[in-house]
Amino acid sequence: MKLLIPVDGSAACNAALDFIAARSAQLGERPELRLLHVQFPVPPRAARAAGRELVRSFHQAEAAAVLVPAQERLAAAGLKAKAQHVVGSPGEVVSRTATHGHPDLVVMGSRGQTALKGLVFGSVTQSVLAASTAPLLVLREGPPPRAASLRVAVAVDGSRHGLAAVRSALALRALFGPAPRFRLLHVVDEQADAAAFDAATGAAVALFAKARVEAELVRLEGRNVGDAIVEYLAAHAADLVVMGSHGRGAFKAVVLGSVAARVAARCKLPLLIVRPRARRPPAQRKKGAAADAPRPDVTTKGKR
Repeated sequence: MKLLIPVDGSAACNAALDFIAARSAQLGERPELRLLHVQFPVPPRAARAAGRELVRSFHQAEAAAVLVPAQERLAAAGLKAKAQHVVGSPGEVVSRTATHGHPDLVVMGSRGQTALKGLVFGSVTQSVLAASTAPLLVLREGPPPRAASLRVAVAVDGSRHGLAAVRSALALRALFGPAPRFRLLHVVDEQADAAAFDAATGAAVALFAKARVEAELVRLEGRNVGDAIVEYLAAHAADLVVMGSHGRGAFKAVVLGSVAARVAARCKLPLLIVRPRARRPPAQRKKGAAADAPRPDVTTKGKR
């Protein structure tokens, strides 16, 4: 498994490292872990006055103060990580590295803010969400889940963004342990009938059936989708949430969709955010969409 881990020495960053350390047994025999530390450049006038060598020494010392403890934190769990530091804009560098480095997963710590402030996550996380389609696992401060097998809630709605989240959850399921418990959450209003529910969840259920992975299908009711998901997670224990997001330009206020932003602002669980990759021309698409796969036997639960 190939992981990109931006680090800055913060408590949220340490939470991300602790999550990875706690999952060391699930990362495979030779995981490829890459720590990336980015520093803003010294202002030109100060750089000229100090000289090139002094500026370079400063950046190296600052990077070592962050990267060495991060490597040691992972080494305590038996994990080796390559370390790199770059001078530049953190958001741009991390986004570029996530796009061109093709990691299986980007793991970041991020401070949380309220949805009303526009930025649910920090600016670097926002930049990665806006510019990269690599799956992004965001962690807040606090201890990581310790169970070998995690309880994973996946929000599904029938959209390509929701299906991208399902595919990512299945692709990364080894990270969730030998026997993770998956729950597929779909929110409907009180007037929705069984046919509408099946139409919105059928493709997601079919993807799990094709992968031969069991999942519990949960029907939630409510007018606000984000609030319904948050209320369910508050009442039913989970270790990690997976959601799709449309992503937008870095200069728009909302990078996450409104539902994902609502959940991110109110829920402190690790959040795996997935954006679908660019659409391929019809001629390049494989025949036999997942929605055509046989629907498995699943347990459907309802909640009002």
